[in-house]
Amino acid sequence: MSHREGASPEDSVFMDPREVLSQYSVEWVSLKKSYDELQQQLSDVQRELNELDMKLKAGRITESEHIVQYREKWAMSTQMIQVKREVEARLYEIQKEIRAANNQLKQMEIERQRRERMEEERSHAMIEWMSLKQGFELTEARRNEINAESDRIERERRSGKVSEAEYRKRRIDQIRQLAELRTVESDIKRRLAELLEIIRS
Repeated sequence: MSHREGASPEDSVFMDPREVLSQYSVEWVSLKKSYDELQQQLSDVQRELNELDMKLKAGRITESEHIVQYREKWAMSTQMIQVKREVEARLYEIQKEIRAANNQLKQMEIERQRRERMEEERSHAMIEWMSLKQGFELTEARRNEINAESDRIERERRSGKVSEAEYRKRRIDQIRQLAELRTVESDIKRRLAELLEIIRS
């Protein structure tokens, strides 16, 4: 596991994955160039070894000369192969670090988008909450109006200004209106609670 995997921006040793990618990209280009040069040098040495064999067969060099030059070229190629393996190992490490940094960048982008969605949801919830709060206040005002009207009609009934039949008819209508208001208020309260939960999240 990379030492950067699972790191967060709050981590005291956090390193921005963009910086990681920038640094490793520079090292990758440099090492890849060295690797390609080593590959070419090894090909050249192999070609020179083949030429030595051909010279020996053609009698252009003695066997002792062949042995000396072959050992020299062979030692050189052995060193190159060792360096090549070290470069390959480092390139592999860099690949892992780059993949880890890319994964972290993806996670950071996902988290950024999630935060943006939450902020947008909170903003919309706040607008709806304010609108519903006004609606709730209007229902309360309407309830007060109905109660005031109920008190007035009660006084009129007692004073004989309205008949019992008219009184009952108007009271039934007021009770129906109050029942409708209770349903509306209940729905508004439930939605206000939902919106408040979104706003506080």
